[in-house]
Amino acid sequence: MARFSEVIRGWLGWCPNGHAMRATQTRDPGTVFLAGNTRVPATGDTGGTGGSRDGEYEHTQRGSVILAAVGTAIILILVSMLIFEPVIVSVLVLGLLIVVLAIMSRLTVSVTDDQLKIRFGPVGLVHKEWALSDIISATPVTNQWIYGWGIRWTPHGRLYNVAGSHAVEILLLSGTKVRIGTDEPEALCRALQKACVGIQTPVRS
Repeated sequence: MARFSEVIRGWLGWCPNGHAMRATQTRDPGTVFLAGNTRVPATGDTGGTGGSRDGEYEHTQRGSVILAAVGTAIILILVSMLIFEPVIVSVLVLGLLIVVLAIMSRLTVSVTDDQLKIRFGPVGLVHKEWALSDIISATPVTNQWIYGWGIRWTPHGRLYNVAGSHAVEILLLSGTKVRIGTDEPEALCRALQKACVGIQTPVRS
């Protein structure tokens, strides 16, 4: 069994039976493995979510194309409403476009000491969190243009994106993959690696 574990460790950079954090580079440059994270409670840490320190990493990417396209459409509708009498359809479309800007015009990604979080904004109505202990790996990737923007289903799992083609692919312990769009994928991977420093296997009595 020990020999089998060493083989797995050599290939993956972590051992499923070890439950110790392995933030290492593999043959695929940029891939960070984070599997088996278990935090040892520090002094005064009860192990709850109240001990998380927000702001270890936070970056907001604006959807420039979304802003330009939706903003232009809003201006055209407003102009048409000034020239012609407003109709219910134009009012409804205008309201829908404003909602799109409020919900999907930018994406904020943050890493705390125990969670990876995303938040569409500026309203922040759409958001998602993953525990670092549930993440196996994070890899910088490039999306195909046909995947589009917003929240989409792709052959690589669900995609959260507002602009560009760059993203970080997250592999979860459940086997599920998600992609998070960002214009600084390497920095996000480094932040995930840094957040896991100090996460150790608890000493058994």
